[in-house]
Amino acid sequence: MTVSNRYYSEFASETFVIQAEAEAVENAATMLAVLQGAADLLRHGIRVLLVFGKGTQFEEELRAAYGARPHPETNRLVIPEVALPRILEERSRIARAIEQMCRDSGVPSFVLGESVIRVERRIGHGSTGVVTEIRLQAIRSALDEPRLAIVGFGGADERRQFLHVPSVSLAADLAVELAAQKLLFLTHEDGIFLPDRQGSSRQLSFADLEQLLCLLQRRDPGGAPVVSETMLPKVHACIRAVAGGVSQIHLVSYSRLLEEILTRTGVGTMVERRQSHHVDYAQAADLDEIERLHVESQRYTSPRGTPYVKPLDRSTLRDLLPRTLLLKHRGIVIGKLHTLEVPGASNVLQLGGFVIAESHHDSQQGQLLLSEALGRLREQGVWGTVAITASEKASRLFRRLGGTESPAGTWQTALLKDAARRYAPEERGKVQLFEFPLTDNGARPSREAG
Repeated sequence: MTVSNRYYSEFASETFVIQAEAEAVENAATMLAVLQGAADLLRHGIRVLLVFGKGTQFEEELRAAYGARPHPETNRLVIPEVALPRILEERSRIARAIEQMCRDSGVPSFVLGESVIRVERRIGHGSTGVVTEIRLQAIRSALDEPRLAIVGFGGADERRQFLHVPSVSLAADLAVELAAQKLLFLTHEDGIFLPDRQGSSRQLSFADLEQLLCLLQRRDPGGAPVVSETMLPKVHACIRAVAGGVSQIHLVSYSRLLEEILTRTGVGTMVERRQSHHVDYAQAADLDEIERLHVESQRYTSPRGTPYVKPLDRSTLRDLLPRTLLLKHRGIVIGKLHTLEVPGASNVLQLGGFVIAESHHDSQQGQLLLSEALGRLREQGVWGTVAITASEKASRLFRRLGGTESPAGTWQTALLKDAARRYAPEERGKVQLFEFPLTDNGARPSREAG
């Protein structure tokens, strides 16, 4: 069974809520990609609710023509009452466009009116409201048929007057009330990116509720929040959703919806209430998954076709089980590595067989597994660890975790020369050996056998 089929089977009959705004409602090709992803989920028995929001250009119109502005504390858009007719008109236009696109592409769908969302004005926010009641039966009827249920931003108060409700917060409320398995926020980039020590930014691959709460307090060296202004409402919505019982929330770009939810490592940011990634030593029952992951790694090669991860047969992988660490997510193996003794160097171990599913070595998953491995070796009193690679992704990760390209000692030269034999002559110069000193004083491991 392929990974995608395994996930389809796991999620059959579950409910996914997908929120899409900005480019998704302004660009027909982007919305079509979203609808095709939703249709694929429907075909596999997954119930899908699409919550659409406003376009960026329309929001700029609201600011310029009607004086809409973000609230200084909640960051929600404060909408003057005079803008409501124009907002309702735009909501209806987007709904018609999506409905027509569904008909043209053969996606069974049902657009629900604003009356399924009961709201009341939020004090200090003009005509922006908060959800007080959701008419779940109408939504569930569409989901049960099964059709793509479609709900737009906004809702109606007890007098049936339309009020503005942002699609981001609305999607979180709907996901909680529907007990959704997944809530997906579609954005122009693959999830949350945070500044790193080198001055660039790195993707946050996964986080739990506690991490998100801490993230809101973090500031960059200049004192600015590390979460961007455009991402902040989604982070708030993630916190509300996981606190309300939604199992998983994903932030991912419009075109990669299925890659995020149907691969082991995903491509965006995944949020869960509690940590569900675990690192531990392999057991005999893990051998099949280890072998499958190792075979998959052979697809990722140098320009001349040499696998970056050394080929190993099942018998060898079995022998390495006692020295193999696994990274698992919800019981599924998504990463592995093992240790080997280094000839000619006392109390130094080599990391080998380092594999992260979908070749995402230079990711938070790769960092988690490697950091845990180095920490455990340090606790065991190992002086130093080395790793050899010709992969640029792995090299970046090794450097980020303190690995340094080793000067040529006797055993390092022999180790590097032996590893380079697998590669074409013109590629051997790209094979690098990294050292990770593990002693408290940072001393390098012994150059020769002690």
